Amino acid sequence: MRKPVNWAAVGLGAVFGLLAMAAAGLLGGAVLRLADWIYPAAGESGAWEAGAWAVQALPLLGGQLVGGYVGGRLGASSDPGWHGSLAALGLYAVFAALSLVSGSPAGPSTLLLFGAAAAAVGYGGGVLGGRGRRG
Repeated sequence: MRKPVNWAAVGLGAVFGLLAMAAAGLLGGAVLRLADWIYPAAGESGAWEAGAWAVQALPLLGGQLVGGYVGGRLGASSDPGWHGSLAALGLYAVFAALSLVSGSPAGPSTLLLFGAAAAAVGYGGGVLGGRGRRG
């Protein structure tokens, strides 16, 4: 039988994930800005597009991993992956809502696909966070 969900652990995981995502996004944006300042011709030719995509995607996945880790570490020791998934999904829900409000053209299938990816990444983070814990 599954223990009840520790919603405080899930919430803290989502908050720490958001903080990690924001910090990584700001750092990545600063690196791209610096690279554009050093070599402006590459930005005009579109050479930074792949880097811009990575700067947007990697902080999201990293934040979900951190949120899953914290949720799994603080959640019930019997099922840390479940707490990690819920924390990452909470983080993704906030991120998706903000991107939709700001005018993102993402359709329902894209949102569902990224939600499934958030659950998987959060589960992995939760399992890592729960390793070595005793109930």
